[in-house]
Amino acid sequence: QTTTQHTTFISRVNNILWQLRSSSLENFIVKFPLLGRDAHHIDRWVSFSAASRARQIVLYLCPEEEDTDMNDMYSFPLHIFSGDNCVSSLSLGFVSLTLPPHLSGFTNLKKLGLHMVSIRGDLQCLLSQCDVMEWLSLTKCSLQHRSICQKLHQLRYLCVRKCRLQKLDLQAPNLTELELANYPIPIVLGECLNLSVATIELVSFSDCLSYVTTELPAGGLYHVQDRLSINMTVRTEGSSDNGSGILRLASLLEMAPCLEELELNMYCPSAPIYTKRGQLDKLSSVCVHKHLRTVRMTGFDSTRGQLELAFQILRSAPNLDRLIVDPMVRVAWSPRLDWSEQADLMLVRRMMAENRLLRSEYRHMITLL
Repeated sequence: QTTTQHTTFISRVNNILWQLRSSSLENFIVKFPLLGRDAHHIDRWVSFSAASRARQIVLYLCPEEEDTDMNDMYSFPLHIFSGDNCVSSLSLGFVSLTLPPHLSGFTNLKKLGLHMVSIRGDLQCLLSQCDVMEWLSLTKCSLQHRSICQKLHQLRYLCVRKCRLQKLDLQAPNLTELELANYPIPIVLGECLNLSVATIELVSFSDCLSYVTTELPAGGLYHVQDRLSINMTVRTEGSSDNGSGILRLASLLEMAPCLEELELNMYCPSAPIYTKRGQLDKLSSVCVHKHLRTVRMTGFDSTRGQLELAFQILRSAPNLDRLIVDPMVRVAWSPRLDWSEQADLMLVRRMMAENRLLRSEYRHMITLL
């Protein structure tokens, strides 16, 4: 923003707070890119929010450009809220927090959202005060202590994204939704029997399938009741006589014997390996998945591994209603092609899929997009 916009915004906030100086507020919300050099203004605003006994406080100072100097963050004065306060919802963006070992206050806090926050000290010093917390989100935060090991009995929603966490050990019997974007770490979800939705993004270029099939279930993710979404890297390289690559994904079905819907969004950057149709008839199914009704496979290029996986699913799911095959790559970070290249590629992929799938005995179960 320009210097004029910056000055105008600060002046406007100061004028509004002067008019409201004797009022009690329910919500106090400031969203504008400001830095530590503006602390003499922001300190007055934060003090006003505490004095007015606001229940919801939002101080979102995130810059428009991601490469802004992290050393010029505003230092949020937690000590102002020590003791008795009414804050039930606190959202902070692009500030620094210094957490003393004996922090008091925030016993009424139900919702905490931290985005691009530098946290000095142990976050558990704050969380230990929040017995009634129901909603917790940490995104792009810098943590001095990179472990979260906490009892949060009222917690219903947890989001931790790109914080370089090293361990998550949570006792949250009422947790219903979990979002985690991190490199593979030890995860323990003790007593999380009500977990309904879990979205896991594993930030790693290494193969993560063994981690997903062993460590995640051991940590408690097998309790997920409705939807489990996992974004991960799986190495599927192999030779023309080795079909063990992408077929390893079938092990995910064994993790969820009651699975009814499965969606696989695939992107294979390496050169595809094709095989003759007759070779696929030699494959046999291992497990039977009686509950599986719908499967959707995107980024389908009719490679050997993809065809093996498709036929394995078709043979092992006696109650399958349909297998939806989509040649379009739906993975967000795949290379972008211009319109003509995309059209030519889709034409070739559809012809390959028609030749390999729609001439099989399972053609009545297959929908080709």
